[in-house]
Amino acid sequence: MKTISIIAATISGNRGAEAMLTTTIGRIRDHYPDARFNVFSYYPDRDRKLVSDPLINIYSATPLYLVSVLFPFSILLSLIKWTSLKLFWNWFPESVLSINDSDVLIDLAGVSFIDGREKFLPYNILTLAPAFILNTPVIKFSQALGPFESPLNRFFAKHTLARCLQFFARGASTYEHLKSLSLKTLYPEPVADVAFQHRPGDKLTMENPDKLSKLEERLKQEDRELIGICPSSVLAVKLQRPGKDYVEDVTTLCRGLLTQGYAVLLYPNATREDQMAQFRNNDLPVIGDIVKRLSDDGIQPAALYFVEFDINTNSIKQLMSFCRLVMVSRFHAMIAALSASQPVIVLGWSHKYQEVMQSFNLGDFVFDFKQFDSNMIVDTIHRVISNEETTKLNLPQQRELALVSSEIQFNYLFSILDEEPS
Repeated sequence: MKTISIIAATISGNRGAEAMLTTTIGRIRDHYPDARFNVFSYYPDRDRKLVSDPLINIYSATPLYLVSVLFPFSILLSLIKWTSLKLFWNWFPESVLSINDSDVLIDLAGVSFIDGREKFLPYNILTLAPAFILNTPVIKFSQALGPFESPLNRFFAKHTLARCLQFFARGASTYEHLKSLSLKTLYPEPVADVAFQHRPGDKLTMENPDKLSKLEERLKQEDRELIGICPSSVLAVKLQRPGKDYVEDVTTLCRGLLTQGYAVLLYPNATREDQMAQFRNNDLPVIGDIVKRLSDDGIQPAALYFVEFDINTNSIKQLMSFCRLVMVSRFHAMIAALSASQPVIVLGWSHKYQEVMQSFNLGDFVFDFKQFDSNMIVDTIHRVISNEETTKLNLPQQRELALVSSEIQFNYLFSILDEEPS
């Protein structure tokens, strides 16, 4: 029986992380149906309540737990292993023993080791350090990394990534950044995001099915063209300064679309319904704020739909299927649209958006959040709809190429695991 540890992804909170996690578990189960999984989550308590699968154990990967338990006890366990005194193993936390007993640790971080995000370097390193210490092979699935102009970031990225058995670049830009580190552990070509492999059966939770069903029934009755908008709490915080208000810009966009006769669906790709005051990994407060601002303007049209509850990746995809096109500020909301060959406009903050959209020949529909202009987005929506047939022409073919590309990392994983005794 194979035992797989997975870190840097969660079930709750960021639903992009959930998409990567459930997809990874799903594709591994296709190959090893009885595999056991140790999931190291940023939200361990919430995730334990949501997941009842007996073959999935949820452990903590909070910064405090990494520093106080996983890292120091991994060092102690490595010393005990060296002395062969297994009598003391029962003294160690189950979480540490589970890493030690795993055939591999898969890192599903969406982004890591990026210039300007040096405050996250300790977390990027500590999520992998216990496995390195315990000699558990580490594979970093496709993610955005770099650039590495910062000496501090470059130093720690090079020395950490060199310890991985293999890591994968997600997109051409990331691949070029990583080539500058001259590491043999870099897979020799970029590969597409794990979530391109997501299938309807890849779900571990049932969240608010009744509320979802009621919203879907309303959407089925809508005869106006429906535009999906997925706002981001990340950008809401980044643009919360004098003279720039992301939430107000999105509100203006909604107002303009509603005035022009469109229907609008506001949906999240990160949810923490029980913590509506928290913006981290939670788009629901942003949606609530947009709806309130529209209401304060006296705008409460039947053509405005919105999600105000927890939903999983499958549910998000179901809602997106009602939309003519979507405008997103979340990376995996973009992946979900591309996976469905659905036209998508992106308002992003990193090269990670551009490199994926370019591969689908949609690079012209990616905009930097610093230049957000609601009129520009409305004009782009008109342009996409009027040229929808041309826009969608190559999407199915590019989606198939993305599927083949993303499968590479799983084939590599299976080649390694098949060499190990069960």
